Amino acid sequence: MPTLSVRITEEERKKLLQYGPLSNTVRRALEQYLKDEERRRFLQELKEFQAAHPVKVDPDEIVRIIREGREH
Repeated sequence: MPTLSVRITEEERKKLLQYGPLSNTVRRALEQYLKDEERRRFLQELKEFQAAHPVKVDPDEIVRIIREGREH
């Protein structure tokens, strides 16, 4: 497993130690960061896809579907 070396202030170190061992805290923070980045990338791709493939909704069709659902 690769090793990561980061310089932090003593104050940052003390704050991080409140949440447990530094290695565990940093590992959880990196996992959260990666999840956030994946989520951002997915949302950007979704936005681009939606722009390239706009959905045209017919209000009359929506009303018809809603009424059908109420009848059943």
